[in-house]
Amino acid sequence: MSDFYRCKPEWLGATAYVIAGGPSVRHQNLAMLKDRHVIVVNSSYEAYPDADICFFADHRWWEDHKTRPGMVSFKGRLFTASHAAAGERLHRMRRVYPPPGLADAPDALATQRTSLQGAMNLAVHLGVRRIVLLGADMARSPDGASHHHTPHKWPNKPGNETWDVQMAQFRTIVEPLMARNVEVINTSPLSRLPWWPKRLLSEVV
Repeated sequence: MSDFYRCKPEWLGATAYVIAGGPSVRHQNLAMLKDRHVIVVNSSYEAYPDADICFFADHRWWEDHKTRPGMVSFKGRLFTASHAAAGERLHRMRRVYPPPGLADAPDALATQRTSLQGAMNLAVHLGVRRIVLLGADMARSPDGASHHHTPHKWPNKPGNETWDVQMAQFRTIVEPLMARNVEVINTSPLSRLPWWPKRLLSEVV
């Protein structure tokens, strides 16, 4: 029997708010997300510790964060597509490298260069009909910041080179989401993602 976690449509027909690491999150009123279904990606748990789920795909990140006070006290569930990460709290899923942009099997997630893609795949498995993105900037902010949370130990490449690679992978998720009738709304005014409409968070909560 597989030891991978199999998702069920717990959030059937609902909206998932997915908080990525982009610096635009610094200017969002996250209090509006109270009582909503929220998935935080990687270190975004620092900005919204009341999230239902924290998702990560890099075991190096887990080793760096698993004993931090904010993670120790995090009450939500922890999901990962990392085969190397270990811990009793982890819901571990099978990792699929895109393409395809979305994994269909309920125990698998498509993710490679960006954990946000895996988090969106997880939201689909949970049965949502709408995904609202926060912090999906795919670029540095005007002041040069790369993230809204504490810096990763592993520096980004110069300019937007890191996100350019991720953008290519996001292209693989666009059509599969449309085929599943999952609406995506982007609340980052800075975002370089061209495929999904931008709206204010206050308009969609």
